[in-house]
Amino acid sequence: MPAKKRKLAAIDMGSNSFHLLMAEVSMTGFFPKPRILARHKQKVRLADGLDENDSIDDPAISRGVHCLNFFAKELERFQPHAVKAVATAALRKASNQAQLLAKFEAVLGSPIEIITGEREAELIYAGVCSASQCKDKVLVIDIGGASTEVIAGNGSRANILNSLDMGCVVFQNRFFKQGHIDSESIEQASKTAEQLLAPYVDDYQKHGWLRVLGASGTFRAISEIATAEGLQVLSRDWLGQLIQRCIEQGQVERLNFAGLRDDRRAVLVGGITILFAVLKTLNVDKFEVTTGALREGLLAQLANEITA
Repeated sequence: MPAKKRKLAAIDMGSNSFHLLMAEVSMTGFFPKPRILARHKQKVRLADGLDENDSIDDPAISRGVHCLNFFAKELERFQPHAVKAVATAALRKASNQAQLLAKFEAVLGSPIEIITGEREAELIYAGVCSASQCKDKVLVIDIGGASTEVIAGNGSRANILNSLDMGCVVFQNRFFKQGHIDSESIEQASKTAEQLLAPYVDDYQKHGWLRVLGASGTFRAISEIATAEGLQVLSRDWLGQLIQRCIEQGQVERLNFAGLRDDRRAVLVGGITILFAVLKTLNVDKFEVTTGALREGLLAQLANEITA
């Protein structure tokens, strides 16, 4: 008799991109592992719509509605047994959060949970562990649109979880106005990132790590550039050189690296400046890129819930 399977869907409403994962999970076995059937992603740039009062503007809301309308149609066709949707830093910060949540839930047709920074970090770590071998002590970094999560764990257990108020979209808009890139702006952004991480450095150093894993868009962009340039190992030194090349090109629209996708160009400098500051502050020389992220963690936890 064939094993019974259930369809699941996980939605990650990030500050830069919205993601939909559709999967199925067998109802037998002690450790259910979802099999992903389809992935959908749209650049919504929700954090790009945050104004000086932390209100998300109408164009960003419209992009969110358009994306969730598409997701709702996909879910209607897929007919999942369970759906879990979460929103992260941009909606956490939004002063018009209640209005947006009501509108987004009406379009999606499912409840949306605005998760805390610690919960976001927990899901990211779970997602990374679902995609990579986290056998020993690891440090996980995820640079999102409006927040950066830094997690130290041992095996599948996350021990130190912090969500910092810095992200590639927010930093891009704050420090590189009109797309201008210079040494002074890089220095200001780097110092701000270092100051935000500084209170937690001792905790991370005491915990220690054997590997450093990077998750999500900024890391994928770096990996694609490195691969196109024939680089085998990702290092802080190389990242510093990449930042210097950005300064030499001077403007966001002029950034022209092999492997750099058009949809990452606009927020690349904000993301890699944060990353360099994190690596420098924690004295990390080399790092890797993983495919797992928050959405995979959300899917794994949903699978555990329905098969428990």
